[in-house]
Amino acid sequence: MIWSIAWKNVWRNKKRSLVVIIAVTLGIISGVLLVGIMKGWVEQRLHDAIYNEVSHIQIHNNEYIKNEELDLTVDNLAEIIRSFDSIPGLSGWVKRTKIIAMANTPWANTGVIIYGIDPEKEKQVTEIYKKILPAGGEYLDIRETGDILISDKTAEILKLKQYIITDNIIGKLREEKVPENVLTLLGALRDVRFRSPKDFTEALKAELARKELDKYGIIIMDEALDYRIRNKVQITISDETGTPIQGVFRVCGIYKTTNGGFDQAAVFVNAGELASLYGGKDILTHEIALLLNNIDDADSVKERLTRISPDNSVSTWKELAPDAAMMNDYMVMYYFIFIGIIMLALAFGIINTMLMAILERTKELGMLMAIGMNRKRIFNMIMFETIFLTIVGAVTGMLSGWAIIEALGTTGIHFSGWGEGFEAIGFAARVFPVITPDFFLFTTVMVIVTAIFSSIWPARKALKLNPVEALRTE
Repeated sequence: MIWSIAWKNVWRNKKRSLVVIIAVTLGIISGVLLVGIMKGWVEQRLHDAIYNEVSHIQIHNNEYIKNEELDLTVDNLAEIIRSFDSIPGLSGWVKRTKIIAMANTPWANTGVIIYGIDPEKEKQVTEIYKKILPAGGEYLDIRETGDILISDKTAEILKLKQYIITDNIIGKLREEKVPENVLTLLGALRDVRFRSPKDFTEALKAELARKELDKYGIIIMDEALDYRIRNKVQITISDETGTPIQGVFRVCGIYKTTNGGFDQAAVFVNAGELASLYGGKDILTHEIALLLNNIDDADSVKERLTRISPDNSVSTWKELAPDAAMMNDYMVMYYFIFIGIIMLALAFGIINTMLMAILERTKELGMLMAIGMNRKRIFNMIMFETIFLTIVGAVTGMLSGWAIIEALGTTGIHFSGWGEGFEAIGFAARVFPVITPDFFLFTTVMVIVTAIFSSIWPARKALKLNPVEALRTE
């Protein structure tokens, strides 16, 4: 009976109720979007950290972690590899040679970490082969000799990433519906090589108006981009005695991940060719990376491998990528912070609305008390009215938010203006929002708790009414 009366009371003043419902709806939609974007970024960072950078588990020589010397290879290698057959849920594993080196071109140089890998086995553990850019050549091939795979960031530093306007590029821009007057202005830049995005952007600014640059600048830069594939890169490493050794490789491909720091450091060559460079009889193994079917098994697998080979350092993804681990572990806290702030703001509006309702119904409440309705029933009625009012808005908000997340989860949200900054800390400039059922369960609980607490003040106000005085109220 009280439930029915409370529901009807919600709709006695439709305009006021709808204002509160709309406010709750918009608040919940905002919360869903915020959490969806954060969840999408966290999942993207975790996925990229595992499948591009660190895998689930890595094994190194204990001393290699402290000092990355050439001779500090994994101990008891044969025994460790044999133990992999008994690890349940092991998806794949690879051995890597890992050496700090200097990369040089005629135009620039930079420090890198050169990885000697088996390209085909590496595909079982990492997704670098999927990150080759459309105009960036090809992935490493074990059958090709002298190849090196570098990142877009490294190519830019080594001046292997250039921009040039040619007749062919003009034709492509014309197909992209770039106006003829803009193409005419680009004629002043024809066949001029620009070895950095900054230089090319400055040149475009000098030729094009601000409106034209804003509208067609990205298209022009994308079409004019030219990687110097097959260009030579000189790699310098040190042997066991510290003597510099140099080798020349040709760029076979350009990759790009969402982590600018990783991209700037990591280059890849065939392990056998790297061994030939440092003159080793065998391919050195400085790192073993393991990928599991279930991320939750990482700790138990680490314990097993540590018992097998205590002289090596076994690290899980949480230790290798602590930023991704922390964000993943604290996701529930993010839920509480975002939704908590929104609910706190909405609570004041709900309290104000219910106090107004009590003020308008003073005489009615006095009459109900006079005919025998006890205070507990009045308290419950006010509380149910508040809960119903909040729940209607929350359900509408969650359904609307879910629909928006589903749409954006397919197309993604572009933050291209801040892309370089995001990638510097390992986040993609394009995020695909994600929402999980546990978030909606959490939000429902938060909404109910907020409604109950918001009803206490108005309900206490109603309970303090004197029936005789309330009946005299006009």
